[in-house]
Amino acid sequence: MKDMDDPSCTLVGRQGYCTQEMVNLFLIGKAVSNVFNGTVELGKSGLDGTTLHGIPEQSDVGFLSLFEHYQSCEVGSHLKNPRNPIWIVLSESHFSVLFATCKEVLSLNKDPFHLFYYDGLSRQDEEICLTVDPRGQVFHESGDSDFVPPLELCIQTRWKEAAVNWNGTDPLL
Repeated sequence: MKDMDDPSCTLVGRQGYCTQEMVNLFLIGKAVSNVFNGTVELGKSGLDGTTLHGIPEQSDVGFLSLFEHYQSCEVGSHLKNPRNPIWIVLSESHFSVLFATCKEVLSLNKDPFHLFYYDGLSRQDEEICLTVDPRGQVFHESGDSDFVPPLELCIQTRWKEAAVNWNGTDPLL
């Protein structure tokens, strides 16, 4: 696969998990190895250098990762700001999806908006509608204010100051 940084890599990793290359193949039609924007040159160009391939342009569907919160990777704006308000979310050990029913959320930076969450692995049978306030206004809910659910940490990689209201649904841990 010429898109991958290491041509000996496979699309399916250990224990049958998909690799980032496979996720990117689904998202953008190219099996690039990274989620940052564009390419990064390491070392001198030519035989002594290495080119790392990322996302070349804005995607139709986005991607958010808990690994970015932990500073293990950088998801670029091409994936954080997709053409459609849909994000594949890598939170802890598996993928799920966040989406909005209107495109306006892509440009909202001040007003609260709704995101719907679906996690097929958890056999979710109830609708989870989150209210996201990008200004970081604190929602008053009961519970441990020191603990932030991983999904909220993923959302905050896109909307840095966001506060999330689970609207009566128990936050997913």
